[in-house]
Amino acid sequence: MPQSIEALKGSCVRIPCSFTLGSIKAVDYDPCLKTHSCNAIWMRGGTDKTNTVGSSPSGNLNQKDCTTILDNMPTGDKLYFRLECGNCVKFNFGTPVQINIADTPPTPTLTPATVEVREGTSVSLICSAAAPCPSLHPTLTWTPSLGQSEEGLQENQDKTQVKTSSLTFTASYLHHEQNISCTALYKQQDGKNVKSPETSLTVTVLFSPKNTSVSVSPSGSVLEGSSMTLTCSGNANPAVSYTWYRVNGVQVTTVGSSRMLTIQVSASLLAHAFSVLPKNVLYDSGQAILSQVCLGSLSIWKTHLRPSFNLFCEVHQYLLQQSTPKT
Repeated sequence: MPQSIEALKGSCVRIPCSFTLGSIKAVDYDPCLKTHSCNAIWMRGGTDKTNTVGSSPSGNLNQKDCTTILDNMPTGDKLYFRLECGNCVKFNFGTPVQINIADTPPTPTLTPATVEVREGTSVSLICSAAAPCPSLHPTLTWTPSLGQSEEGLQENQDKTQVKTSSLTFTASYLHHEQNISCTALYKQQDGKNVKSPETSLTVTVLFSPKNTSVSVSPSGSVLEGSSMTLTCSGNANPAVSYTWYRVNGVQVTTVGSSRMLTIQVSASLLAHAFSVLPKNVLYDSGQAILSQVCLGSLSIWKTHLRPSFNLFCEVHQYLLQQSTPKT
């Protein structure tokens, strides 16, 4: 029998219970069972039979199983068990069980408590909520519902029961920093529903750079000799490092290593394109995505009075394939 059980006000509670008879020998007990029926009596606060609790035994007392269900518990107390089998066996058990009655359900638990996985990994989360009343198990709800969930009922070591829901999904970069919560809805014996506080965790997903793009500032008219900034944007976890390249025909030159690249506006930009390669520890060298920009819709002015020439440019993304040299 557990030392204590948490129960919800207005609901039933199951007391898992088994016993041995101590000083009463089997030769005395077994014949008694053949001629008398046994009763399980639960007493509040002590061994006074005038202060008993109405109960519905669900265990087989002949097999020393005194598991009992108490209905519509109003308040908590220490309950002592007494076994009576006619006049031949009357036995008080000295160790009580503490029944704690709460107005609101307990908060469910999440296992594991934290999640950090690589993109593409299968993730399994388990939400567990106490199920003290066998006829009114809680309903568990996941928010958001990311995949298939499967419910079950488990027993703790002390024989109290727990309702579980297992949620399985494949981690995507879209799940990064997403909050996942679980709540338990309990029904009381009068038909009312009581909702538990939610329990939650934030998912951390490790993924290579996604949705990479390059912006140009200023994007309108610029004065020859002034500065222009190219900025790389995208998503990745962990953080990325950047490598900028200037492309002139077949000639490729490394020109920067931060998120932003500042260049000086000149007529020579007509022949050049700029590419950026963001990468982190999950970067795949065989499937690297570069973002390229050739400066477009841009008017370059030699003086403050009028434009001297125009640059037309586009933004592209292309796949960088790396091959192994032949020997």
